[in-house]
Amino acid sequence: MTEKMKSVCVGRFLVDVPANAAVMLSREMMDGYTIVTVEEIEMAFRERITARGAAIQSPGSAVDGTGGMVEASDLHVPGMIGRKFVFGRNRGYLMEGDRRIDDEDVSVEVHGHTGGMSFSLSMKNADVADADLAEGLLARLRRRGEDEVPTGPGFCIWRGFFVEPLPAHATEHIVMHIGLPRHPDVGIAFASLPGGGTTRSLLKRVKDMDAEAGADEMLRVTKLRTGKRHINDLSGEEVLERVRELNFATTFGFVWETEGVKYNPLKPFLSLELHSGISLEPAARPADSSLHEDAVLALWDMISSSIRMRPTSLPLPAGHSPLPEPKLGAIANPGNAFP
Repeated sequence: MTEKMKSVCVGRFLVDVPANAAVMLSREMMDGYTIVTVEEIEMAFRERITARGAAIQSPGSAVDGTGGMVEASDLHVPGMIGRKFVFGRNRGYLMEGDRRIDDEDVSVEVHGHTGGMSFSLSMKNADVADADLAEGLLARLRRRGEDEVPTGPGFCIWRGFFVEPLPAHATEHIVMHIGLPRHPDVGIAFASLPGGGTTRSLLKRVKDMDAEAGADEMLRVTKLRTGKRHINDLSGEEVLERVRELNFATTFGFVWETEGVKYNPLKPFLSLELHSGISLEPAARPADSSLHEDAVLALWDMISSSIRMRPTSLPLPAGHSPLPEPKLGAIANPGNAFP
């Protein structure tokens, strides 16, 4: 299974997985914007986005009290057609002591299409100014082949790549799910999420759970490996367990985590998990692992040891200053505008 591996770009990291593994990316977000990618032709995109605009507009305008459209405009991103919607204005206020502070939020959607791929960024409870950030992020998005690994710095999503330099932002989310042919009971996931949010480390959580577990339960759990583990300059903690379930099935649960730093996309919280012996039936009892212990350990070590960060900065020739951020609207294409 591990004789032939392939590298997968996940956010700002590369992870090697078996070449025949099925890979899916989910929970793709950047600075609060949910990212959705659709493979479709331009005509289908135009029809879908026109219908979306009409659906948003149908409750009425944002000024007549029905919370409809605030703004609808064409994107001005070179090489990309699309629309930006700001809608659902919601006004309220907060009280700080005797002082009233007015508050207002909207929903924002930015949809772009280029070369057979459509990318959408959306956020509820956003500021009106956030729409400019969404368009700025979309201006740095490039299409990516299914197995393409970019060489420059940036953030990989499914079939796309946010190229540095990106507009300033604080958070990034992405999760990779790995499935293995002929081993449906084995589930593997790698997550890169905003760091600094955990109050207890992996080892502390496991220690606390062990302290609360009964003697019978602890007799069924064998720690195969536990402790701190550094992987390619990434400091983390690891717990590998074999469990003898109540129905006498043998299962495995492996976890490796890093803590990360809050509001630092280059130092996210990382988590790699492998579970073997997952039942295929809902609410059914655990099943015997289809992989022997030696095979599970070999697979885990091969995947986990490959986790490494991609380049984080652009190489600059001597005497050159950093590249400026893109200027939106610098190249407008009226011929591609929506009617």
